[in-house]
Amino acid sequence: METVRKTRKLPEQVADKLREMIIQESLKTGAKLPAEAELMERFGVSRSTVREAVKILQTEHIVDIRQGQGTFLCAMPGLAHDPLGLRFADQEELIAQLLETRLLIEPSVAALAAVRRQDRQLAAMKTLLDKMDNAYLHGEDYTPYDFEFHSVIAQCTGNDVMMRLLPTIHESIQAGYHHSQCHLEMYRGILEQDSERARMAAQRHMLQTMHDSGVEVPSVLVK
Repeated sequence: METVRKTRKLPEQVADKLREMIIQESLKTGAKLPAEAELMERFGVSRSTVREAVKILQTEHIVDIRQGQGTFLCAMPGLAHDPLGLRFADQEELIAQLLETRLLIEPSVAALAAVRRQDRQLAAMKTLLDKMDNAYLHGEDYTPYDFEFHSVIAQCTGNDVMMRLLPTIHESIQAGYHHSQCHLEMYRGILEQDSERARMAAQRHMLQTMHDSGVEVPSVLVK
């Protein structure tokens, strides 16, 4: 039943087919993969081969195996912990460099988001703004909502690379989140599809964040 090629082991070949299946069928985050029996029949392999192939995808952070429930597609599939290797960067300079990177990228992201945003994303942003305001007023931690707010802006671009890159950068910053009026300005610019308004609000937000974090802003990055 199983024909093994010399160059690649059978579980690796099946893992390749599983990746193709996930892409071709456009499976979404949290989607449940077919049961082992169905995969055995589809690929013409044994149960042990299917299990080894699934384990390969698990190590690549593509799927999550839940005991007794099945196998599910991960959020941000393929994005492993610390994909940029930032734990090996100069930790004393890391925050400044991450904030500098955000200043370089996020104004343009906000501008593009204003052009491509969808109604469901606007609704998500408004909900997150309300949650940030409520948490701020009650002296609670609002940073998770801030993180998600910027992630939704990245989603508005429809750019898969940006949707993976920005959350990675944000997750690596343990400081530098500050509640500001700029969040509302970014939202309004994106809502009104005013790219320049969104761009300038994002730039002001990052400049204020860098100032509050004690990070020097290179003059060449400020128009």
